[in-house]
Amino acid sequence: MMKKILTIVRYILIAICLIFFLFPVYWLVITAFKPSDEWFTMPPRFFPTKPTLANFFGAKETEVFGGTTGSIENIFPYLRNSIVVGVSVALIGTVISALAAYAIARYRVGGPFLAEWIISIRMLPPIVSAVPLYVIFTKLRLINTWWALILSHLVIVVPLGVWLLISFFREIPREIDEAAYVDGATPFQAFFYVVLPLSAPGLAAVAVLSLIQSWGEFLLALVLTNDARAQTLPIFLGRYITGWRVAWGPLSAAGIVTMLPVVVFALVAQRYLIRGLTSER
Repeated sequence: MMKKILTIVRYILIAICLIFFLFPVYWLVITAFKPSDEWFTMPPRFFPTKPTLANFFGAKETEVFGGTTGSIENIFPYLRNSIVVGVSVALIGTVISALAAYAIARYRVGGPFLAEWIISIRMLPPIVSAVPLYVIFTKLRLINTWWALILSHLVIVVPLGVWLLISFFREIPREIDEAAYVDGATPFQAFFYVVLPLSAPGLAAVAVLSLIQSWGEFLLALVLTNDARAQTLPIFLGRYITGWRVAWGPLSAAGIVTMLPVVVFALVAQRYLIRGLTSER
């Protein structure tokens, strides 16, 4: 009887946690399909009585998929920029993290404190590096380019990637590398053909986390870009918030478009992500 009670209590707690964390997502979705006269109704409506797609394809000045003639451009250039920057950061960041982590784990490059110093960089708030990066990229004429965002995002994602992969490489027996050397492999071949396949879950976890961090980064994109040529989706969302109003419907619609790609990617890679974060081999 006590075991059944504990099971019921456990499920109740899980349900409460799910409601707490998923309700904002639910509210975002229903607001995206609400007409403007239902945004601030009292009591609030938990389901739109007159569902509409106007927030996606409505008035030119606010619609998410509208033309460029209104006060807000359509979302496609920003979506393209986010995909290019996010995928580039995930790929480049994973490669850099793997090389650095392998050097630290196998050859103790940098001594005993290099790994701790690298992860300490991740603890710095982005605003600390925003101004120096702006000065550097201005000198290099990279302001308002994809490369400015890619390089600045790597500063954020690489430290965590290195920290995660060090533990993976340390768990792989060194004898495997030595066996590859006996068969005539070079250190790079042993790393590329032997160690990397064994650490695939860790690499996938680093790639997913890098993409998520890059996809949602707002401050650096705001500082380093100034128009739709390089601005990403978080900047597009900010266009619906002005000093005199917040267009909650179009903002929610744009939020759904922003959220869906990274959610789908995380769901596809969740098996590797869970294994990587729990260090399951």
